[in-house]
Amino acid sequence: MRSPANRMNSEKSSPSGPAEATVLPAAERHFVAGLFLLTVAGFILRVFLLQAQPVSVDDFGVALTAINYTESGQLGPTMWNHPNLCGILVYGALKLFGTGVVGLKGVSILFGTLTIPLVGLVARRIMDERAALLATLLWVVEPLAIDFSRQAIGDIYLAFFPLLGIYAALRHRETGRAAWLFAAGASFGCGLSTKWSVLFPLLVTFVLIVQAIRQERGEGQWDRPVAIAHACALLILLPLTIYLLTFIPWFGRGYDAGEWPALQRAMYGETAHHTGYRPLAEDKRDHWAYEWFARPAVTYEDIYINLPAEGPAGVNDNLEGHLTILLAIANPLVWLLVLPAAFFTAWQGIRKRQGMLCYLAGLFFCAYLPLALTRRPIWANTALSVLPFAFMAVAYFVSSLARKPAVRRRIMAVYAAAVVAATAPLYPLVIGKGGEVPFLKEYLQQNYVGKAFQLRNSGATPQPGK
Repeated sequence: MRSPANRMNSEKSSPSGPAEATVLPAAERHFVAGLFLLTVAGFILRVFLLQAQPVSVDDFGVALTAINYTESGQLGPTMWNHPNLCGILVYGALKLFGTGVVGLKGVSILFGTLTIPLVGLVARRIMDERAALLATLLWVVEPLAIDFSRQAIGDIYLAFFPLLGIYAALRHRETGRAAWLFAAGASFGCGLSTKWSVLFPLLVTFVLIVQAIRQERGEGQWDRPVAIAHACALLILLPLTIYLLTFIPWFGRGYDAGEWPALQRAMYGETAHHTGYRPLAEDKRDHWAYEWFARPAVTYEDIYINLPAEGPAGVNDNLEGHLTILLAIANPLVWLLVLPAAFFTAWQGIRKRQGMLCYLAGLFFCAYLPLALTRRPIWANTALSVLPFAFMAVAYFVSSLARKPAVRRRIMAVYAAAVVAATAPLYPLVIGKGGEVPFLKEYLQQNYVGKAFQLRNSGATPQPGK
């Protein structure tokens, strides 16, 4: 069986034949350089003025949950219904780096930054270099990805661990080395130990690997069954083992194996019926996944009160001056293209019989549809489990709008410039500095300051000093 790299190269080859061999090395060098520059730019966007960003209620909750769980096996106070690898990692960072920004948010910053090259490396195995760099750029400037790379909460893990597992699985498919498949299983196991939604890209990747095994020509009649059993061990049993190991602190409280299934049922029940931590009627954030890629502006905000040095005195009369509003607004130039791009990718994969395009479409639809079809609210932060695949599909779609290379390059350049220009005014909102930009301050005053008063007066947010 030809490796995916060879197959993709043959799909992209031009009639020029040997000339392609002289072009590819330069293209690869440009790709690596571009990926490095985008990673550096993305890191800067994710740490800029982070020291000045006040610690949110969610950040405190993550720290308390990490300490409670790791030291005593207690679940909560926040998101007890999810596996707690995030708490274990944050606890380790707090022990290593202290209770400052690095200790509390360092893991999210690291994973948020490493996700950038992973988007490009995975996309490069599905499409050409320019399209892969475009997908990476879309992720670099995505407000939601920036926002949750700057928070202690573990939603950015939902992008990092699946992409790491996918990259390792594709490397195994290219090289046949078992170490890559082991890395894939370990990565997916860490993802499952963050949230169960990682199960969907794991299943799609497992199907890809098994299909590749079935297409290989084995020397003996047992080669394929043994290879499939090996894949099952590394992509099913290994992730489940890692998932189970993250409950060691809970078992340390004296629970036995017979009580663990009851805990899983309780976690599932809470997850299936979870409606948030404030009355849903008062929660104005976008919380229906089926609307994500059909509305011109999907938002996720955190609003909290900053106490002055002298304490809560005077805050009641001047709430506006003590607000920090973190607001991630989806770029409509990207998000509204997602569904057409995903269907186009699936159609092209089927029509051209390109397995990697079908794989990308499968990753997107299998990650998105369970969220879109659920009957309970799903907030926009969960979109991080879908967006890497969505942005790859958008990049492939934009790169396919013209057949002539010169025209295609111009279209991609214009689109990339438009996305960056549209995202630039959204960045101050993401880092909590929108109130310092005149036209953004007016927008926040009109749409969010009054909401903060309503939330506090309704008891949905803590009173100052409590």
